[in-house]
Parts: sequence; structure tokens; C-alpha cells
Amino acid sequence: MSVAAKGIFIVGAKRTASGTFGGVFRNTSATELQTIAATAAIKEAGIAPEKVDTIVVGQVMTTSQTDGIFIPRHVALKSGIPQDRPALGVNRLCGSGFQSVVNSAQDILTGAAKISLAGGVENMSQAPFAVRNVRFGTALGSTYAFEDTLWAGLTDSYCG
Repeated sequence: MSVAAKGIFIVGAKRTASGTFGGVFRNTSATELQTIAATAAIKEAGIAPEKVDTIVVGQVMTTSQTDGIFIPRHVALKSGIPQDRPALGVNRLCGSGFQSVVNSAQDILTGAAKISLAGGVENMSQAPFAVRNVRFGTALGSTYAFEDTLWAGLTDSYCG
């Protein structure tokens, strides 16, 4: 019987508390938050981390922490998932967490995984300010503008 005929099941689900912008989680990285939720979900499911075949994490503001560019890998390793397991980051804006569930289901349906960990995380309080076009120096007298990467990341530059 195929996996699709047998079904795909969510066997553990955990989340962290929600906070306000600049609130109690302003100094807690998205990696820490997702690791807490992932570890708790694995425990609730009653499976060993070594049994997880793939991990998919949705996040929009990946620059909100230094390891955010590859947060799925860091969450996997900190949750006890072996280093040889593939980790995928997805960005579908507000639907990123849900997209991670879709991708995990696809991993199972295609046979890439029997067990896949899906999650989504964000800590907008840690979105940095940026100064563009200064990496290779600037001309004397150039003006610098700080860009709020949170606001820029939440605004569609094409249609507003």
C-alpha cells in the first residue's frame, strides 16, 4: 500500500509563546525559539531524533540572527538530528511555516523521508538595520541611509 493510501500524520506539535515586538523575546534568537519547539515536538511524538530523515523550516527574516541563513541546519543539530540529514529552509512570507509542512509531506510522499520535522519561526524584534553599498568603501561626502530590514522585508518593493 502506498504512503498516500496509508496517510501522512502529524504525531507531535509544539510552539513557543508569542511575544510583542521588542518584548520578552527580543534577545532570544529565532534559532533558539525553533530549537525549543522542535525538541519538544520530537519528545511529544515519542521518537528519537536520529529517526528524523529531513527537516524543513520556514522563515522570512533570515538576517534576524547570525545563523539565520541556514536556520534549519542549526535547529536540526541542536535538536539532536544527525548531521547527515538534509535540512531545507523555505520562505513563502506569512505562509512559510505552512509551506514547511507541505514540503515535509512531499518528502514523505516521494520516499525521501519516513519522518520529517516541519516548523516555522520568526523573531521580528531582531531584524537589523542595514547600510547599503558600503562594503567596498564610499566616496568622501557620501550620505548613508539606515534601512530598517524589517520594514523593507514586509513591503513589496514592486507594488507596495
